[in-house]
Amino acid sequence: MLKHKLLLVFPFIVGFLLSSCNPQTTLPTALATLPQPTAANTPLLGEPTWTPSPQPLNPTPTVNVAEPNPVQITELAHVQVLRELVVAVKFQNILPDTLLRDVNYEILALDAAGNRVAQEAGVIPLLIPQQTSGLVRSFQLQAGVQAELIEVRFSAGTQDRDLNFQSPFEVINPAFFVDLNGALMTGWLRNRDKQTYTEVEVNAIGYNTRGEIVGGGSLLTEFVPQGDRIGVSIPVTVSEAPVRVEIYPWISPYTASLEGGSWWKNIRVEDWDFIITDEGQVAGGAILTNITDQVLTGTYYIITISDAQDRVCAVSRGFIHMLLPEETLNFSPGILYPPTTSTPTHVDLIIVPGEFGEYPLAYNPLSITQSALLLEEQEAPIVRVTVLNNLNASLSGSLVTVVLKNERGRIVGGGQALTGPIRAGSTLQVDVLVAFLANPENLTISASVTLPPGVVIGE
Repeated sequence: MLKHKLLLVFPFIVGFLLSSCNPQTTLPTALATLPQPTAANTPLLGEPTWTPSPQPLNPTPTVNVAEPNPVQITELAHVQVLRELVVAVKFQNILPDTLLRDVNYEILALDAAGNRVAQEAGVIPLLIPQQTSGLVRSFQLQAGVQAELIEVRFSAGTQDRDLNFQSPFEVINPAFFVDLNGALMTGWLRNRDKQTYTEVEVNAIGYNTRGEIVGGGSLLTEFVPQGDRIGVSIPVTVSEAPVRVEIYPWISPYTASLEGGSWWKNIRVEDWDFIITDEGQVAGGAILTNITDQVLTGTYYIITISDAQDRVCAVSRGFIHMLLPEETLNFSPGILYPPTTSTPTHVDLIIVPGEFGEYPLAYNPLSITQSALLLEEQEAPIVRVTVLNNLNASLSGSLVTVVLKNERGRIVGGGQALTGPIRAGSTLQVDVLVAFLANPENLTISASVTLPPGVVIGE
């Protein structure tokens, strides 16, 4: 069943598989407290740096003998797999009625001699009274370096008794998947507010049967739409397969809140659908129209793949670089590959319209002149298209997207390909890998070609 909404870490993996299968920026509004422990607030990714140091001494903060730090660490662990070091910490604002603003944190990783091998500092904008939060940071160490001790320090920040802020985020069905491509912690992230939030940080921590932290990961998710939910899929490093996953989302230093309004309607979804093949591949797409008379840049898509137990299996998200005024785009994210240990059954699509912008070209000089489905025995199907460049200058590349429809007009597959350079006034033949569920003799090909992000004109 598909639902549509117009909103807008090798040696260890084998063991796992054997052991377990520009709107206005405003201050966030108040909302109900989230259930614990699967939801919480969290800080931003700082600029992670590790610096081997010949000096065993590290700065020591002033001892707080009079009263405890309002930010108390409740759990702290680190996991190192080869060169990848993961530090996971849970902490709490112990003040019963006071919100903490701009709490600074610092993470230090030391070797057996006390030398600093990794360090990160950052800011947590808001800590809700008596709420437990989680923070996970990853570091790539030098070959042969082993972290033996982790120090985490929090400053108290500014106390605010007037702001009655509660996190708008709720986490549903946290899960863990692993295959030969890596390990993921996933879940649904619901925004119960009436505003859309950008750059929300999500931290995931995994536990074994003994209640020990075995790893985790973090990411920034670009958009969490108002009154809706999205899937989050966090690449993680773990020392063993966790049996319990906790996910902690929070407002990051980069977060903005976007008011609702008519801008949500700037893109019309004419049609959309996805199929799931017997091999577990997901393919399809959508027909999108910019209904405005201006260029839309940075339109964002979120595709969530879930199973029959409503667990998130995989997430594909990204930007549609540009939509010209009144342009219709045959959009496909390409073939998606959920973990082989998952059994996807549902696909959910969210489109967040971009903002009005400018572009060096007032029109799209690229077009598709020919397209054909090619089926070779024991080979993956492709759609071969011919791209024509009508600009009197070369282009460094293009993005071709293909949507496939059956005889009833339903979208039953798709694919995409990023091309190489196209010379001025010339054509380029492009093979697009596709997947579909239909009789190939009855398929209709709808293809689009657009200018990708970072395209260079005239070189």
